[in-house]
This record gives sequence, structure tokens and C-alpha cells, in this order.
Amino acid sequence: MNFPGIVGFFAAWLITLNSVISAPRFESLGIPVRMGGLMGGIVGPNGSGGEALYFNFNQLSGTLFLVQVDPDTGEARQFDAPEGPGAWAFEVGPDQRIYLGTWDGALILRFDPARPSRGIEVVGKPSKTEDYLWQYDVGADGWLYACTYPQAKLVRYDPRSGAMEDLGRMHPTEMYARSLAVGPNGKVYVGIGTQKGDLVVFDPSSKTHRSVLPEGMRGAPGWGTVGVSKRADGLVYAEFGTNLMRLDDERVARVQTAPSRPLKTLKDGREVVFFDRGRFSLKDPRTGEVVERRFKYAGAGDRIFVVGNGPGGCVYGSTAMPLEVFRFDPRAGRSEHLGGMPGGEVYSMSVHEEKLYLCYYGGAIMNLYDPAKAFWKFGSGPDSNPISHGGVGDGHLRPRAMIRGPNEMLYIGSEPPYGELGGAMGVWDPKSNKTVENYRHLITNQSIVSLAWERESGLIFGGSGNFGGGGTKSTEKEAVFFAFDPRVRRNVFEAPLATGARSYAATVAAGGKVFTTAGDKLYVFDPRSMKVASTHPLPGTQVEISLGQHGDQLVGLTTRAVYTVDIRDGKVTEQGVAPKRIDCGFAVESGAVYFGSGAELWRLTL
Repeated sequence: MNFPGIVGFFAAWLITLNSVISAPRFESLGIPVRMGGLMGGIVGPNGSGGEALYFNFNQLSGTLFLVQVDPDTGEARQFDAPEGPGAWAFEVGPDQRIYLGTWDGALILRFDPARPSRGIEVVGKPSKTEDYLWQYDVGADGWLYACTYPQAKLVRYDPRSGAMEDLGRMHPTEMYARSLAVGPNGKVYVGIGTQKGDLVVFDPSSKTHRSVLPEGMRGAPGWGTVGVSKRADGLVYAEFGTNLMRLDDERVARVQTAPSRPLKTLKDGREVVFFDRGRFSLKDPRTGEVVERRFKYAGAGDRIFVVGNGPGGCVYGSTAMPLEVFRFDPRAGRSEHLGGMPGGEVYSMSVHEEKLYLCYYGGAIMNLYDPAKAFWKFGSGPDSNPISHGGVGDGHLRPRAMIRGPNEMLYIGSEPPYGELGGAMGVWDPKSNKTVENYRHLITNQSIVSLAWERESGLIFGGSGNFGGGGTKSTEKEAVFFAFDPRVRRNVFEAPLATGARSYAATVAAGGKVFTTAGDKLYVFDPRSMKVASTHPLPGTQVEISLGQHGDQLVGLTTRAVYTVDIRDGKVTEQGVAPKRIDCGFAVESGAVYFGSGAELWRLTL
């Protein structure tokens, strides 16, 4: 027998087997949530001489879709857009076609009920500079007007000729032209924000605009954005802070009350008094009878925004717009869609006594979920689950970081509200379920984006982001790394570690060291000397809040790969390149790391 040949064969086989066993084992765990984000509902023509209800859904991991529903039967037809993840602007045009205005592109989309086979068509992009079309209204001149971001412009489209016009900035420095309404005089009123709110009127006949906001209101603290709307009396009203104003041509009159916004009404008088994802209610005002109907649609999947460890060895996550919460049980090998909350998305979460704190945008609202209760009922009462305990405090809008600190307190770091600089770090007491300390402007003009508690020193370490709330421009050159001492309640260290860094996206303390990231670099920080001990390259750009301890090593995520870090010397080892872009994290459970990519939940067995 040829023993050397047999030995060689088995040796080669073992090498091949070992390479297969040690190869990265990425696994898609499917799409946990398929709800779609409902952006709005309108009444419009059905293309056959009657009427239909139209519901506009976003999908951040795909494209938006429109659902046309028969108000009498609930029968539905779904039309998927060729481009655009979502649309705020939604209107029936003067040509009896349905128009949508997208974000992430500022495209005008059109659906013709008389030609449904064409589906949703892309009309065009009215301004090269803009990313969002916020609202539509139909002008007296037959043009369709829209307000924009990020240069606070007004644009318009003529359905008769197909012409599009960029009418320019409505404010020289602000970024948001957030709302608009056409008055009975044909003039277009635009609400501006988010730092110095303004009220602008545009005259289509002269193509000129000017501010009509009363001088005494300008720059009032906390008043960042003017909102305009057309009311049931056909007039336009503006709201700014505590002020309510009626617009009579270019004259502004303060008023105490205003009519309600017009109801969505069918031609036979029935009113749409309620709608959400998959159902609506019609009221007959003559009889008072209310009829509820349901409709069906098919969501492709909602984008996962955050993933984290939860009670009972489960992995929890939240989708974005809509905010839906799910969990994955590694032992059972299945996902469960738990339910929704009224925010945009959960930004951070933390386990406490086998319950889960979930803090969401906007307003950094803190909620406590008990998985031992076999139901999901969001509210603020004792029979709710999760129970909402309200906002964290001043300076908190997007609660990016949440950790357990000294005395079982939770520390929350946030980005500030729209139009403001300087985020905050709050200290939440789980016993009383309220904020007991709050540090606004902990880092001057910067957000707090990562936190870690280093037990030996007793310090809270963290990283800032050199940006503020929506509509602001950065005033600081670079982000900083800091150390906060809870005993003296102030920072004892504050300095940039990486030249020009925009943020320190993930920070963790382990083995008497603090590890933080900026861009594609890992920094090992010595809390005793308050100096960087070593710097190591990462296999890509770090994903936010996606670095944590697993046994005697750290596990982290970049947008392209999973890596581990030796706690002793900081050596970084790439564990595998993901099949798809890694969008968010981060949980390590049962020997695997979990993350989100688009609408899919993924894991890599370590």
C-alpha cells in the first residue's frame, strides 16, 4: 500500500477541514420587521371617476411605496417607487395626479391614477443643491410649490408644461425651509428654521420674497423654527414659540386661536377621522356613524438602526422610521417583532435587573421594558409595558450613548436639539426613574457620542462629536476625548487624541485601560498617565457604539468587517469581511456578534 500517499491525502484533507471550520461564519438571520413607515394619507381621484385614499410609506432600506385604497371596501393596490427611501411632501396636483417629494434626493415623483400601469414615475430634481422636499402646496398659478433642505429654498413644478424652477434661498443662512402654504392671494408663505426662525412670503408675480416676521419675535431663545399651515377658513396661520399669527396678505396679526386644519373629506361628506398602517376610519357627519376598515400591503423590510444585548440572553434591536422593537433569541433561533413606540428610532439601550431601558429620538425619551410580562403596550401608566418615563433633560435629543456607571446609575450622552450646539450627559437613577444630574455643554459646542466607566479610576470616559443639532454648522475644529469624575462632578481631562477627528464613535474600558476609536484608528488610553499608550489601525471605519468586551478580548465593528482586540497589548485582528455593509450594532451573545445591515439582522460566530 502507498502509505505516504494516504498520509498526504489525509494531511491535505485536515488542512482543508481546518480552513473551513476557522473561516468566518457570517449568517443572515432574516428581516425582523416589515411594517413600513407611514408618512401620510390623502384623499384623491381613483382614475375611474371616483375617489380613493392614498397612503404614503417610507422604507429606509429600500424605496417608498404608495397604497391606493377603496374607501368603501378597503381593497388596496400597492405601487413601489423606482427611487427614494421616503417622502414628506405628499399632495394631489392640479392635474389630478398624486405627487410625492422625496428626501435623500429631493426628487419629484408622480402617480397617475388614470394610468396605474405606469406606476410611480420620477419627474425630476428641481434643485441640484437640495436633499429634501418637505412640503407641497398648489399655487393659484397652477404650479406645485415645495420647500427644501439644506439651503432653505423654494422650488416649483408646472404640471402643464413639465417645467421646473429653483426659486432660490428664502433665507441667507438657515438650512430648513420646513413648511409652506399658499394663501388666498396666491402668495406662498414659508416657515424657516432651525436656529433663527423666520417667516417669509414669496410673490409669484414678481418672484421676490421678504421676511414678514415681526421684529419683536426675532431670535427669541428656544424658538428655532416657524411653522405655517392653511386652516379650515382658507387662511394661512403661522406658529412661532408661544405666538400664533394670522397672515392677511403681507400683514401679520397675532391671534389667540385659529381654526382647525382641514379634515380629509370625501365628496359625499364622509371624513377620514383616523388612519394608521393597515386601517382607517370614516365618519358620516350626518349620522355620526364611524366605520373602520382595514387594508393590506407588503413591506420589504424596515432598516435596523441599533442592536444591543438584552435580558435573558436575547439580542434586541430597533428599526428607524418606523420605530419598531424586535428581539432575537439565539437559543430558539428566531426573531420576534415586539411592537412600536412613537419616536423615530431607539438610539441606545441598557439592561437593568433583567429589564431593558430603551431611549429614543426625539427628545431622548426613556422607556423601561419588562420581558417577563407577555405583552407590549406602550404608555406611561402602571399597566404599560414598556413604561415611558419621559425625557432625560435639557440638551438631549439623540441619546447616542448609554452605560451603567457608579452606584448603578445610568449615564446618557446625547446630541442637542435642532438649531442648538452643545449636547449633554445625564445621570439617570433606576430607583426613581428620573434624571438626577444633567451636564449641558459638558464639551463646549459639541455632542456626547460615546461613554465608558473605568472602575479602577472611578472615572467616566467619553468621546464627543464636533457637531450640533440639525440645521447647525460645526464651530469646533475637532472632537475631543474626556474624563469626567462623578465625585467632583466635572471633567478632569479633555483633549483631542486624533487630529481633525469628527467623533470618537465607540469607547470601552477593560483591563485597566480605556479603548476608543476615531475613524479607522483604535486608541489605547492609560487612565493613570492620561496619555495614549498605543494606536492601532482598524479594518475600516468604526461603527458607532459597536465596541465591547467578550472574555479576554474586545470585539468591534467597522462598516466592512468584524475585528477583535487583545486587551493586553491592543493588537487588532480582523475576524472577517462582512458579505454586506455593516450599518449598526452592537451585541455579543452566545459566542457570536450581532449587527444590522439594511433591514437584515446578521451575526458572525466568533
